Amino acid sequence: MNIFQNLNHLLIKLFSFLFLSLIATQFIYAKSNFLIWPIYPVLESQDKAAPVWLENVGDEASMVQIRVFKWSKVNNEDQYQEQQEIIASPPIVKVVAGDKQMIRLTKAMNVPDSKEYSYRIIIDELPINLNKDDEVSNVSFKMRYSLPLFSYGRGIGSGNSQTTQKMNSKNPNARPILNWSIIDGKNLIEIENIGLISVRVSGFQVDGKEYKSMAGNNTFGYVLSGSKLAFNLSDELKSLILKNKSIYAIVGQNQEPILINKK
Repeated sequence: MNIFQNLNHLLIKLFSFLFLSLIATQFIYAKSNFLIWPIYPVLESQDKAAPVWLENVGDEASMVQIRVFKWSKVNNEDQYQEQQEIIASPPIVKVVAGDKQMIRLTKAMNVPDSKEYSYRIIIDELPINLNKDDEVSNVSFKMRYSLPLFSYGRGIGSGNSQTTQKMNSKNPNARPILNWSIIDGKNLIEIENIGLISVRVSGFQVDGKEYKSMAGNNTFGYVLSGSKLAFNLSDELKSLILKNKSIYAIVGQNQEPILINKK
């Protein structure tokens, strides 16, 4: 074969591979999918435990592993550490198709007063399928789900209820308190949270106009209490900020944007 025939042959093989891979991927996804709720669980100071529900809406039984890691930010990167403060029970469970399972997140120690601790719940579908006799039948695709978890000490709370809102109102620092600075030579804005409560930032608002923004490769966008996170800036947004326009953080549906002060 000449060079053009070889090229055509390679292209045909490539497209065939991609087509088959796409079909296989769709099939694997269809075999076991989970609905998980609540997606923003919290442990208030008086709570001893919190539930997270997993519902298998796929076609086959699946084994899942549940782990809870201490979550922090270092140099704009998520850091996860092993911990024994929050225990997930059961840590590994089989969920049959069409059924649901409650995971209990139990507090093994109390959070210090007026403190918020942050965690990530990592839920992994184990890379196996189970047959009717609960034996390993074949290797399957592995899915991972990640949920934030915040736990509170006495004196502050999540603000998700009237009780915790009233409690937080007595402490001026029991909220996200955000400062900003432009990173020299880059289209990046660094947001620092000096408040006691973490916040998820999905974008910014200037002059009533909203600008979506990602925190680099960080898909969560959380500015944890006592930490910093850098977000990408468009040329337009950077220009407005440098003109001393007031900038607000967009923090979620049905929530007022938060004013960010210049550092």
